[in-house]
Amino acid sequence: SSPHMKGAVQYHKKNASNGACVAVLTMDCAPVNALSSGVRTGLEERMKEALSDDSVKAIVITGAHGAFCAGADISEFATGMQGPPLPVVITQVEASTKPVVAAIDGVVLGGGCEVALGCHFRVASKRSSAGLPEVNLGLLPGAGGTQRMPRLIGVEPSIDFMCQGRPLNAAKAAEVGIFDAVSDGDNSAVVQAAVDLAASNVGVDLGPRRLSAIEAKAPAKEVFAAKRKQYNSMRNGELAPQAIINCIEASTDRPFEGGMKVEGQEFLKLLMGDQSKALQYMFFAERQCAKIPGLSARPGPLNSIGIVGAGLMGGGIAMCCAEAGMEVALLDIDPGNLDRGMSVIKKNYTRSVDRKSKTQAQVDNFLSLISPSTSYDSLSQCDIVVEAVFENMNLKKKIFESFDKVCKPGCILASNTSYLNIDDIAAATSRPQDVIGCHFFSPANVMPLLENVRGSKSSPSTIATAMAFGQKIKKVTCLVGNGAGFIANRVMGVSGFGWLMQNGIMPHLIDGASEAYGMRMGPCRMNDLVGLDLFGRERANSGQAKPDKIVIDAMYVAQRFGQKDGKGFYKYDEKLRYARDPEAEAMIETIWKNTGVSPRTMTEEEIVDKLYLPVVNEGFKCLEEGMAMRPSDIDVCCVFGYNWPRYRGGPMQWATAVGLPKVLEKLEAMGEKPSELLKDCVKNKWSLKSKDFVNRIDQAWQGRWSKL
Repeated sequence: SSPHMKGAVQYHKKNASNGACVAVLTMDCAPVNALSSGVRTGLEERMKEALSDDSVKAIVITGAHGAFCAGADISEFATGMQGPPLPVVITQVEASTKPVVAAIDGVVLGGGCEVALGCHFRVASKRSSAGLPEVNLGLLPGAGGTQRMPRLIGVEPSIDFMCQGRPLNAAKAAEVGIFDAVSDGDNSAVVQAAVDLAASNVGVDLGPRRLSAIEAKAPAKEVFAAKRKQYNSMRNGELAPQAIINCIEASTDRPFEGGMKVEGQEFLKLLMGDQSKALQYMFFAERQCAKIPGLSARPGPLNSIGIVGAGLMGGGIAMCCAEAGMEVALLDIDPGNLDRGMSVIKKNYTRSVDRKSKTQAQVDNFLSLISPSTSYDSLSQCDIVVEAVFENMNLKKKIFESFDKVCKPGCILASNTSYLNIDDIAAATSRPQDVIGCHFFSPANVMPLLENVRGSKSSPSTIATAMAFGQKIKKVTCLVGNGAGFIANRVMGVSGFGWLMQNGIMPHLIDGASEAYGMRMGPCRMNDLVGLDLFGRERANSGQAKPDKIVIDAMYVAQRFGQKDGKGFYKYDEKLRYARDPEAEAMIETIWKNTGVSPRTMTEEEIVDKLYLPVVNEGFKCLEEGMAMRPSDIDVCCVFGYNWPRYRGGPMQWATAVGLPKVLEKLEAMGEKPSELLKDCVKNKWSLKSKDFVNRIDQAWQGRWSKL
């Protein structure tokens, strides 16, 4: 292939055990042989070469670098494709008059899987896995995957395979019929097995092996309806699963060419839409957030951890760490709390075994790594300690004084505070350079986000170790600045939920708009789940409560604490199913009367704007204050900390989709004071990718913190 293209296909000849000469085509584009322009061009040229060489009797296609092929080159979506389109290359492979066998060793994903479907046979090593994960990027397999796969393995398994987007291991892939054979041994053994299979099929009629030429069996009509419903709830609000089902349905009711046309149309619709842009953006954002420019310090050891506080948070963190193979000392000076905490952990694990998500042996191993303790001495050899008690500065300072006395030099001293100042906590020790915030989201064993909060004195090696800690316990880990509420709680804390409730909009309307936008749970249901007493008690104790004027205070006084006692903004049955509650709504109406508010009507779009445009505005403030490193980090925090719909890409990506001038105009119209940075973006016509914008937020971050 031409020198300016990325990737190539190597060509060599190998003899089969029956003596026949077989051409082996090796896709080569490090690290995982993405189908870049060079690879597609190379396949086209090498196929021609193999077909025109009379000494070559059969063909094997394989991949270098311990992979077959991990699919399309996503970066080419933005820069435009060169070379032949993938469907054309696959059709050429399938039409070959000489047998073509895919020799799969490692991953075969997306477009790579579609190439394998174009081959007449598929042989894989035991360590291989096959997947069509396009749905996770808001797309569908666009090179014949939706048409060939149902012809190979049937309609229902194809729908599940593509709509779940999860790869299958080699044994499973062989069981459903994707792989014809699974071979023992290393790479050369798989290639040899493929060479022999190809040679043994010379002269055999390949017609039945060309998937485009056979019919897909149509299932009962109701199968499609049932699958649509299933994926509507499993992937609520996402367009790609429904488009995939449209394509697979087309594979059963029209000729192959017609089905390919439907696939092409559906693919293009998804590719041009906001969802796939947002999901691709999130794919990169999630990987980006672990990278800290300028950080060269090496992380310290992370073999053992001490956790102070055996409540829900401490217990959840202990589970994450034990599951990552760390030795855990779980400390609570109250023996009663400690026993309760350990029994909650055991209950959680019993449930996992019952649900078959973990085996008894795994669970026994995790529990053997957690040592309960009531004495700080048990922390003396830990590599990292995390304080996870409730939000009280004096208590936290006491704990950090104890850390200072017992922990070994270089131990990371972390606080799981959700809004207290890390520098104030660090000041209680003689080693503020070792102190950092590790802010988990509740429940810690479920929620994937970890915000590492950089204090003004946190050293580069402390930061590096905290980032490595997040990675080790499989959290999406983001470095954020030490400002009130950090990132996720701060930006979500300014949502317009309270204003709407106080100003004439009922809970079910607020939640309806929020859930239609894609939130898994609207803010009223969310508050019922967390517990209204958390906010109410704090306000009542500090004398700020106004139960005749503020809805949340009225709920607290009426002892409507949410799910835990069956009534909050909604009423709940014993299965925690919620329904509108006339009592709650009457209380809200009384407060409106007391404050001179009348019920108002707003469209869903207006409610969503009022809820979430202030969040966008606060995101810009985090950037201008140097509290976040990049806009995509704010989006990662909201998607993984608050279940912001991934297909919207978080608040900052949503702002890009709405258009920054429009965001500014709407904020001003609703009386919000816009961030200076947002105003500058609109004035200078910057996008969030503009060089000037990136420099500006870079300066804010660098200017705020000591150099790494």
